[in-house]
Amino acid sequence: MKDKLELSIALWKYAKEWVYSASYDEALSDLYRYVIPTHDRLGIPGHVEVVSGHIGIIRNIGASSFNGMKHMDKDELLDIMSRGWGVGCHSWSHGMVMENPERELLQAKEELERVIGRRVTIYTSPGSNRNLTSEVIGKAKEYGYIAGMSITDDLNYSDAEDLFWINRPPLHEKFSDLYDSAFDPYKRIHQAKKYNGWIVDYLHCPLEKAVHDYKDCSAEHHKERLETIVEEGKYDCWFANPDDVVDYRYMRKHTEIEKCPENRGKFKIRIKGLPEQVMCRELTFILKSVYTPEAITVTVDDKTANTYPLGGACLCFTVPVKDGSEIAIQTR
Repeated sequence: MKDKLELSIALWKYAKEWVYSASYDEALSDLYRYVIPTHDRLGIPGHVEVVSGHIGIIRNIGASSFNGMKHMDKDELLDIMSRGWGVGCHSWSHGMVMENPERELLQAKEELERVIGRRVTIYTSPGSNRNLTSEVIGKAKEYGYIAGMSITDDLNYSDAEDLFWINRPPLHEKFSDLYDSAFDPYKRIHQAKKYNGWIVDYLHCPLEKAVHDYKDCSAEHHKERLETIVEEGKYDCWFANPDDVVDYRYMRKHTEIEKCPENRGKFKIRIKGLPEQVMCRELTFILKSVYTPEAITVTVDDKTANTYPLGGACLCFTVPVKDGSEIAIQTR
């Protein structure tokens, strides 16, 4: 049996081939008008980036196109979390973070955690990538964040080491810098499929008409984008809350599988250096075997795991694990 069983950790949770997430800066209440119903209908969780010093109040920050719109309050944040959404910190004031990093990063994080009653692990750069410099990242790590979101139009690759620079392609009506371009519902999808990557769309609050063409898309284009993601992703895409993706990436990075020499059908899990902030400690395992699925039983810490065929003589199962967990494979 020693040579007939191979156990590995899946690249992405549920052994999906690529990942899609959507993030909404400012966490505006008007997301309830179009965005949240579309997410609910399609079964895709979202992620809001909260300006912690403005929770529940009317936006009045600089010369923003979104001034006059209301930031989500506590009840709204708790409601979207109950729908599977995640919450990130978008600083305290949406200003330059290094002018007062303790307020913009630490106080902002603590206040947001107090409001929602759970840990906040993702910091999302406000304004531009000037708020995601090495100095900002250093402070974010010091204050307990384990990931950072940028405003960078690129795919996130499964083997990327740095989770403090998560790329977010803007999903806007137009892009004006060097070259004008228009909305594309297929943006980076084929690239994600080819490279087993993670797309994190960057939006604000799509309405009937985009509040600003260079900062958002319309509700109709937003719907088209998510419907395209579902159609293209079908059974191969993990539609994910970014909090869960970050946790999975850390779990996969810090976990090793050891074969138990005294028992050829037993494996031991070793987890070293995992940040204590990681909340979801589940991994998806792939078991390659010459045995048929009905001839195999998998237990994890003496509890039977639900397995399903993956193809290519493989079984797949997703389970919570800890350092020292034992996975036992029994055949009949």
